[in-house]
Amino acid sequence: MTSRPQLEIGKEYVAEIGAIAHGGHCVTYVNGCVVFVRGALTGEQASILITHKRQKVFFGVAQEILKKSEFRVLPSCEASRSCGGCDFQFIDLGHQRALKTLVLKESLQRFAQLDELSIEKIIGVGVRSIGGPTGLGWRTRARFEWKDAWQMHAYRSERMVGTPACTTVTKEIGAELTRLQQAGGLSRGEYTFAQGMGGVSVVGPPGNIAGPSVVSRNFAGIDWETSPHDFWQSHAALLPEVQEAISDSGALRVGANWWDLYAGAGVFSHVLAEGVGVTGLVTSVEGNRAASVAARNRFAELTGHPRADVRVVNSSVESFVNHMRGSVAAPDGVFLDPPRSGAGIPVCETLLEIAPRWILYLACDPVALARDTRALCSGGVYELAYITAWDAFPMTHHFESLAVFRSAKVS
Repeated sequence: MTSRPQLEIGKEYVAEIGAIAHGGHCVTYVNGCVVFVRGALTGEQASILITHKRQKVFFGVAQEILKKSEFRVLPSCEASRSCGGCDFQFIDLGHQRALKTLVLKESLQRFAQLDELSIEKIIGVGVRSIGGPTGLGWRTRARFEWKDAWQMHAYRSERMVGTPACTTVTKEIGAELTRLQQAGGLSRGEYTFAQGMGGVSVVGPPGNIAGPSVVSRNFAGIDWETSPHDFWQSHAALLPEVQEAISDSGALRVGANWWDLYAGAGVFSHVLAEGVGVTGLVTSVEGNRAASVAARNRFAELTGHPRADVRVVNSSVESFVNHMRGSVAAPDGVFLDPPRSGAGIPVCETLLEIAPRWILYLACDPVALARDTRALCSGGVYELAYITAWDAFPMTHHFESLAVFRSAKVS
């Protein structure tokens, strides 16, 4: 028996670049081996440096483009070729969204096992543009390492890459990076930058070194205060888009009972509470204790808002849904905003037993969403009505999606 030829780690090979894949790679084949390639586009011919192997798949980085795609552009940041922050800087912005739409379609077809016609109907226009026309200057939260210069990690590596002029951060964060570098005296280590209404907050090894110690942002008519380290959507235009999509879904009705799972500081709990009105009820569930305390305090302070009561529960989502299974009447709806890994099969299977009429699922990973879609829809309890997707992370392969599931019994 003749064994399949193997590729050498650290060696370069020339290949034609194939289709886009999840994770920002394009797929090609070298000597019969599958290679996931960064830094190259479908239709290009490139010299590829093989960097590592995972299971049966090799990974590589394009070193020289021998035949260029019409969609290749000059990156706005020289560091983007190596930096882990941006992997699509070399691609025309409109084509970035087209590629993300292809990834969404392929994920639903492969992992949710939906047919092409259904997918076309579900995703509509595909990944939509939000924010400014350049795709730059949108990032309101960022982390940099200071080692005699500002640096970021290379893609999935401990190796550091100099990032003297990051172009995806806001101009205010960019100005603060320059000011701190020129002022000097910085300790080595990681620094977090977060932009709020009071300016740019900077936290480093010594603690808070610039700007407010608490980051204030306004969303859905109220001010939210968080630590600079706390998670908040980096693209300021995304939250209003999601709020509008929730309202347009038709899932909220006055007097309804909703659960907000993976609720964080409660921003979507507030949106749900306004949607169901003073006669409704929202349960906000979050595993992080600090986020739950912040949510409880925020809702206790709110007076005069025509919204439902919000009950804040500090619990893991899996523990909460298991505890609630069979103990009370099913809620009218569930809003899911899980981490990149998704809600997961156990949570989805429990939700199938609880059987709310609506499930709204905000996802930042299309494969995790597709996997959970199959779990929710395979038994005929739910149908995936549609997905609205936004290009909330321009210059990267990431995007955000809101999937609307409705009970098959809903007329």
